[in-house]
Amino acid sequence: MIRLACVLPLFALAGCAGSVQLEELAPFGGAASAVWLHWDDSNYDSVVLTNVPNACAKWVAFAETTKDLAQEIDDFDQDDFCEESHDLTMAVARAGDALFHEGVHTLSLGVYEGGSTEPDEETYEVGDNKRSLSGTLTYYENSPYAAYLADWDVDEDRDDNCGVDYDDLETKTDQWTLDDGELEVGRLMDERSLSARLAGDLKDRDDDDDAGEIRASFTATWCEVDF
Repeated sequence: MIRLACVLPLFALAGCAGSVQLEELAPFGGAASAVWLHWDDSNYDSVVLTNVPNACAKWVAFAETTKDLAQEIDDFDQDDFCEESHDLTMAVARAGDALFHEGVHTLSLGVYEGGSTEPDEETYEVGDNKRSLSGTLTYYENSPYAAYLADWDVDEDRDDNCGVDYDDLETKTDQWTLDDGELEVGRLMDERSLSARLAGDLKDRDDDDDAGEIRASFTATWCEVDF
């Protein structure tokens, strides 16, 4: 039996951004955000449903802080690197932790047609050579940024990763990929929103075992991100 969370009629959403329904896996929970991510630097589009609220603002903050750190990192004094980079590093860690922490669930969808990842009012299918669809369902078991927030020591050396244990930086997830299925984009407003529904089958990313059916319906809002 499909497990329902925030069940919504197609293209008429009320109360949450979308629904994700799973046959065999633990429930996705309410899809608090559905974002049409446009990566401005690479001109790449994807759609992400997540149980994280206000996901667009959090993606923008994550991109901005990451870019700020990248621009400044070569200017820090190597002898005082951990102290001088502390504020920017913590900003990145807080922004990343807001998106990827224990209990976060995401469904990421990508389409491809004629060299473009920009969706249109079409139907995309897994394995279709003309209008292809890919998707990944991810359940996060930990935050890859928590160790930075907890263990960063301004008195440590950069060679010692400022006191952060590399073993604590491993991201632990359960992941499944779309093995079959289609995404019907029913209404699209350029650089504003798109409404769509998904029906497909999942397989475990590690061992290819069948993981049951997935159904989703959502309205994703445009979210431009520049790393």
